[in-house]
Formats: sequence, C-alpha cells, structure tokens
Amino acid sequence: MRVLILSANTGGGHNSTSRSVAEQLTKMNIEYEIADTLAFISEKVSDFISWGHSYVYRKLPKLFGIGYRFEEKHPARFIYEQCARGAESLQEEIVKKEYDAVICAHVFSGMMMTEVRTRYENHIPFYFIATDYTCSPGVSEIKADGYFIPHRMLLGEFVRNGNVPADKMFATGIPVGKAFYETEDKTEARAALDLPAEGKIVLLSCGSMGAGHLEKSAMMLLRHMPSDATLVVLCGKNEKTYAELLPHASERMRVLDFTDHVATYMSAADVYITKPGGLTTSEAIAKRLPMIFINAVPGCETRNFDFLISNGVAVGAKKWRHVAFLVQKALRDPNLCEKQVEAMKAFAHQNASEQICRHVASNYRK
Repeated sequence: MRVLILSANTGGGHNSTSRSVAEQLTKMNIEYEIADTLAFISEKVSDFISWGHSYVYRKLPKLFGIGYRFEEKHPARFIYEQCARGAESLQEEIVKKEYDAVICAHVFSGMMMTEVRTRYENHIPFYFIATDYTCSPGVSEIKADGYFIPHRMLLGEFVRNGNVPADKMFATGIPVGKAFYETEDKTEARAALDLPAEGKIVLLSCGSMGAGHLEKSAMMLLRHMPSDATLVVLCGKNEKTYAELLPHASERMRVLDFTDHVATYMSAADVYITKPGGLTTSEAIAKRLPMIFINAVPGCETRNFDFLISNGVAVGAKKWRHVAFLVQKALRDPNLCEKQVEAMKAFAHQNASEQICRHVASNYRK
C-alpha cells in the first residue's frame, strides 16, 4: 500500500500533523510520501501563499480574523477554484506513483482532491483531517471518503456547517507525535534540558510562527512570577522576537529559537502559556500539561479558545495582564492544575494517528 499525505506550509501545525501520521504509517510498514499541496499549482504560488499567511498571521492578526469571519459566512468557491488549478498535476502524480489512498491534512488539499475526483473520475479513497476544534470554512467544499475530526462533541457542528455526512465522520482527535504520548519523568526531563530541579517551570510559546507580542509579554510575566520560578520562552521561527529577547535571557528566563524538543520541555514544565492552536493544544493535552491561553490570533483559534475552555482543559484571557494573574493563581494553587489534568483525561482520545492509519489501511482494496 502506498499513501500520499497532502499538507501545506501555512503554519507548522499541518506539517506536524502530516509527520505524526507518517510516523504511524512507518510503524505499520506502509509506504508514504508527504507533499506540499500548493506546489501542485506552482512552487511560486506555494511560496507566496505561505509567506502571505505567515505575514498576516504575525503582523496583522485583526485582518486575519476579519478574513476568517468572512469565509465563515460565504461559500469558499473562490478558494476552491484556486485549489482546482493544481488538480491536473496532482492527478498525474497519483497515477505516476500509483498511490492507493490520499490523506489530506489541510482544507486546501481536501478541495484539490475533490476536484481531482470530480474532473477525472478518480476513485482513489481520500480522507480529510480537521486540525482545529471547529469546522473550518471550506470543509463544505470537500467530498471525502472519511473525515477525522478532533472530538465527538463537534459532530453536530461538522454536519451543520460542513455538510459532512454523519456516517463518514470519525472522532479520532488531532494527530500528534508519539513523543507527546510518552510519560517522561519531570526530574529527568529538567536534567536533560539543564533546567532547575526545584521550583516551578512556566513554558511560554505562541506556535511555530511565534505569533503575539512575546517580548513584552515575557518581561511582564517575569515580573509577576515567584522568585524561584523559571520562564522558558519558545520563540519558534520568529527570529525577530528571539533576537529581541535573547539579551534579557538569564537563569530565571531561558530563551530558545526553534527546537525539536518541545515534548521534553512540556514534560519539564508545570504550566504552559500558549495561543490556542489546534496542534499545540492537542500536544499539551496528550502530555497532561495545564494550559493558560492568550487569544493571540482571531479566527479558528478563537473557536479553539472557547471550545477547550468550556471543556475545562484550559483557562485563558484576552489580555496579558490577566494572563499574568492566571499564572500567579495556577502556581499558588496546585488544585487548579489538577482539575485541568483530570478534565484532560476525560476529554482526550487515544492515539489519533494510529486510529486514522488503521482506518485507512482497513479500507484498502488491492
């Protein structure tokens, strides 16, 4: 069996999801390739859209939110038509490499595969993975054989807003890497990362793209934290923020650029301050790490913010001074964190990647 995983470079979450699925396919001895969906239109289009998404996301979050709300209220035909431009190249790739199934980790790839099926009467099975705790705009344009959604409580939303047939939906959770399911001793994790064995560790991150005013926020949090607490700031790929924060680094504030050891930092931490991205929050839930949200970017993350807080797996605030208060509260009262951990245990699904890959493999027909 050969599987094509279609991702997109619009943020790190979709690629991380794709790698998590690939990790499981490898374990099952199933061949796969990961491809950038937009590159089937052209490399220039892919680079431009990826750059544009990152720029607006980081620099113009309000505009990002306005665009998202517009898409929620209007059919996504324009976006579908742009994705359809890559259908011919994608069809040629599928035929040439004789793939047996396609897994789509982005709405764009789901739309492109829908056009492939419509235009070429290609009956290769394809599946869509939702990577946010909401039915994103454009899902209604996708005609997949299966939809893997983040939680059973979202089934009704996907039926209403995405016109998704109930019998084609599977509440698997969002795929995360196997490292996030591994139980790692906190003391050993801290030792491996050269972090203090005593005192609280507060982890601060705003996703792989480093959105949000991290430099101001980090300095504010540092002023309000206990003297024996350590703040670890993960700047992701935001080189500007990393350069601005690095001169302020100290024993009480560690500053890192992009790292592959996020799972270990989560094991070492007591509290996680982050924006409510679908992939990031799913990793923390798998690690049972209490979360405090800052609502950094309007749009799908606003939906994640509301859904996850309403289910007790996180707390959050829309202003940083309120976030600082929540951090103080969480560090003083361990019962608050324990309540979150218990809520996570009830909320979480079992390994999403394994469920997805086993479903795809079980429907394979030679």
